[in-house]
Amino acid sequence: MKALPQQVSRAVQVMASVQTSEFGDFCDFLTELRDRGASDLTPEQSVQEFRDHQEKLRRWNERNAKSASQAAAGLAKPVDLDAMMTRVDGRLAR
Repeated sequence: MKALPQQVSRAVQVMASVQTSEFGDFCDFLTELRDRGASDLTPEQSVQEFRDHQEKLRRWNERNAKSASQAAAGLAKPVDLDAMMTRVDGRLAR
């Protein structure tokens, strides 16, 4: 059997560090990176970007947990953008 090139072997090792439950999310994330033109990242950099992205999502979910639970309980109402812009215009006019 032919040995894998070093870069492919390293990529396989790095991808193995991603848990099976996260692998689909990781693949989707790699597709997003490629679509944004960030395909020149090393495998290690790709995993680090994925970990950073996961941390940002975790913080966002943590900050918005109260709002999400209120919405799920039916306590939220749609944002009235016209009323909000009227209030903003009023504040700016002061």
